[in-house]
Amino acid sequence: MYSLIYQLVAVSAATAVLCFFSRPIADRLQVFDYPRGGRKHHMDPTPQIGGFAILLPLVAWLLARSFMIPGDALLLPVGLCCAGMGIVGIMDDQSHLSPTGRLLVVAVFTVTAMSLDPRLIAPAIHWSAFGSVQVLPWLFVAGAVIATAGFVSSVNMADGINGLVPAAFFIWCIGFDLFADGAVREVSLVLTGPVLIVLIFNLRGQVFLGDCGTFGVGFLFALMALACLREGRPAAETLLVWFFVPVLDCVRVIASRLTRGRSPLRGGKDHFHHILADMFGKRRAMYLYSATILVTSALAAIAPRSGIYILLALSASSLGFVAARRAMHRRREAILRPAPARAAIFRRPARKRIGDV
Repeated sequence: MYSLIYQLVAVSAATAVLCFFSRPIADRLQVFDYPRGGRKHHMDPTPQIGGFAILLPLVAWLLARSFMIPGDALLLPVGLCCAGMGIVGIMDDQSHLSPTGRLLVVAVFTVTAMSLDPRLIAPAIHWSAFGSVQVLPWLFVAGAVIATAGFVSSVNMADGINGLVPAAFFIWCIGFDLFADGAVREVSLVLTGPVLIVLIFNLRGQVFLGDCGTFGVGFLFALMALACLREGRPAAETLLVWFFVPVLDCVRVIASRLTRGRSPLRGGKDHFHHILADMFGKRRAMYLYSATILVTSALAAIAPRSGIYILLALSASSLGFVAARRAMHRRREAILRPAPARAAIFRRPARKRIGDV
């Protein structure tokens, strides 16, 4: 246990050093985020090396640990595939890749991780409310690829306010620290320190996660969730609740844009965090978003059988909130809209009678 604590301190210290030297590193990697208006509200060019600062020491630890403990087959595929996703994220930060290409990359690395460690393919999914449900291997792989790609995309879409995604990462780390077992718990414990450090720097606006962070670290959480499905700790409902808020927002935004005839892959300001920021400000929006994930995640972890009800409550409350806000917005527009000018009424001039002068 003490050796793991020392490793956690070493990895966290490496992340802190990388964050302190974020500007020269970002200049070397050419991953600055420049303010361009629109959704970009920061004043100065900001290094996008938060994900790099998390993944570089973590991947080094994973690879070293996999050689030190050859019996644990999970560490090597997690380290290699997360490194690959992080590299793709850096490439996307440098020159934006196509959304389709990014989804294909996620699918390829998910299948690669399962090939390197077949234990990621769970023969059954353990539900707290429904018991163990047997799943065909090919069906599990297909579902895992779709779920992982969707989750990584939702995390990338949620990264619009300083501290929001790192705070979610930190909450999920605590969840895996407390309720997972084995190698997943070890990886989560070592990940907790770097995520906390990047959260502090990100709240100060000194570093951004970048796509390296949303893709690489988001992919890591997806792999840890897949590894937990085999043992059922935590239960499947709990994992769904943990990751549900950004996924629900992603699905809602895609459906909303399709109904309006707009491409779902283009950026916009119609996410939950944008709506909350318009109503309460960015910092309070981050607190509300994170508190929602924290409270629902804690309830689902403590009482797994309540997970289904929490999912239904989150769906109803979030969609109702968006619908109510849209109705209020339309009503406000109707009140502020100037009344249409009345049409002038022209009367026919009276005919002159013959005897009139």
